[in-house]
Amino acid sequence: MFDPKVGAASRPRFIITAMAAALLSATAWADDGTRSTAEGVYSSEQAQQGLEVHEEYCAKCHHYSYFQGGFLISWRNQPVSGLYDLIKLKMPEDRPGALKPKEYAALLAYIFELNDLPAGDEKLSHKHDAMEQILIADE
Repeated sequence: MFDPKVGAASRPRFIITAMAAALLSATAWADDGTRSTAEGVYSSEQAQQGLEVHEEYCAKCHHYSYFQGGFLISWRNQPVSGLYDLIKLKMPEDRPGALKPKEYAALLAYIFELNDLPAGDEKLSHKHDAMEQILIADE
């Protein structure tokens, strides 16, 4: 038979245990080298280069506002490498994959800047394994 006193007494212990597990999980995530685009993973100079890439290769089909607002919503908490791969696979539409890796990375920096994600001191790496360690933050 159910004893409400036993259930009520164990709730605080369960809640404390659950909170401790969540805290340990968050700490482990932070310690595994994973970063977020909210931490300044590109430079302002790189975003400027991305603007130039956009103007040369993207603007004829995509106004800069295309990349603002809800553009990053479906990428939230996903590695930057996934967005990089998609853009490289599909764009420019007339010559997919034709840009240099550093140009694609600069374009991502520009997109992050358009979405008010902060710039940092270092450029976003164009290396795939480095981009896998960076998650796209909430806008």
